[in-house]
Amino acid sequence: MAKMASVLDEYCLSAIGKSVAQAYLRKLRDDDMERVRHWWLRKLNGRECVPPASAAPAQRGCPELLEGLRAAPVWWRGAAEGDAAPPEELAWLRDVEARVPEMRAELLALRGQRGFQPYRSPKAGGDRGDDLGKKSTDAGDWNVYYLELHNMDFAENRARCPVTCDVPRRYGHAFFSANAPKTHITAHNGPTAKKLRCHLPLVCPADPPGACRLRVADEFVSLAEGRAVVFDDSFNHEAWNDHASAGRIVLIFDVWHPDLSPKEVKLLSFLQTAAMKRDKRICDAQGVDADNFYAVIDKARAATPDAASIWA
Repeated sequence: MAKMASVLDEYCLSAIGKSVAQAYLRKLRDDDMERVRHWWLRKLNGRECVPPASAAPAQRGCPELLEGLRAAPVWWRGAAEGDAAPPEELAWLRDVEARVPEMRAELLALRGQRGFQPYRSPKAGGDRGDDLGKKSTDAGDWNVYYLELHNMDFAENRARCPVTCDVPRRYGHAFFSANAPKTHITAHNGPTAKKLRCHLPLVCPADPPGACRLRVADEFVSLAEGRAVVFDDSFNHEAWNDHASAGRIVLIFDVWHPDLSPKEVKLLSFLQTAAMKRDKRICDAQGVDADNFYAVIDKARAATPDAASIWA
């Protein structure tokens, strides 16, 4: 109990918040809490950042892996599978794809409005960057239009895109991703295996074939307009738009891993929101010129990207 109280203290929860968390944690013995039970026991023993020994080599760069979750680089290749049905746990994709014309209309209505910003993250030693932070490309330009990100305030952006924001099991991370011609997003791992990532191309040149593509672990996936691709971004991955003159804009959104039960999602979501609020307070105290996640996003938000790098 002392260990549990100590770990909950790390989330800076109020007394009521701790009571809510403890109510969730009392259910850890339930059969549908098995994945979170293993995760929580690792946290109690100070080992939450140690990947399981069975992790695939391409997944070991991810700082948070959970036992008991299926781990596959690519879950659904909408472009390659044609009209074949997605797996049962991703059946909702058909409804999402059916709304592509409306989503594309919402995206195109953003032309000429503010909201897109250069993609940046905090710098690390030796990383390529600029005054806005670290770049994640070694060629071309990458701009984003955030809809949801780390509990930050992007409500105005979401209000412009109500159809686009209507997806199931939302993890709380969604954005339009615009890659200018001849752009390469360098290889990286996502921060956690608790989720899957969906790429839904809304503006994507068809020729030459394979110009817009992803690599996830050892698998390559070509992107096609209106066809969703779902992958586990805890695996090492990278992306290209090799087209000489046409840009590519993809809706990217994360969903909770389908192996997690509703009760597990509720607990993880509650603790995740608490952690983000704690981190935001810490980062805000460091000032606007600090090189932390929230300061970098806010600085990039004030930038005005070249329209040609978005709408090429």
